[in-house]
Amino acid sequence: MNFNFRVFIGTFLVSFAAALVVFAVWPGGDLMLLLKLLALALGITLLSPFWYPHARGIKKGDSVTIFSDVMPFGRLHGEAIEDGRQGQEIKVLTEQGKEIKCKVTSYAGTLSRAKVKVKDEGQMIEVN
Repeated sequence: MNFNFRVFIGTFLVSFAAALVVFAVWPGGDLMLLLKLLALALGITLLSPFWYPHARGIKKGDSVTIFSDVMPFGRLHGEAIEDGRQGQEIKVLTEQGKEIKCKVTSYAGTLSRAKVKVKDEGQMIEVN
């Protein structure tokens, strides 16, 4: 599973700010309420990088890494031309401008692109 640091930081800022705002406007709020709100914010922050990619999926325009069984060490980069989720088939535009069908195998992480596998190996041979 890929850890998405950008989502982690974004969720951290939003959830902690929301906890402080709720504490500020809650009538009769005490230190225990603040601690509970901050604990909730921390829990949401720690879980968000793991569920967010699955909730988002791959969107049109996302960068992807294309791989194939035919070329185990060779990889191409492309751009998704359709939205998709893990296990679904999407169309991808390769760097060479060729449109190919691929199956989504994993989502993007902090330092990695989403990965897609060529659906028809014959397409991959034509791309190279």
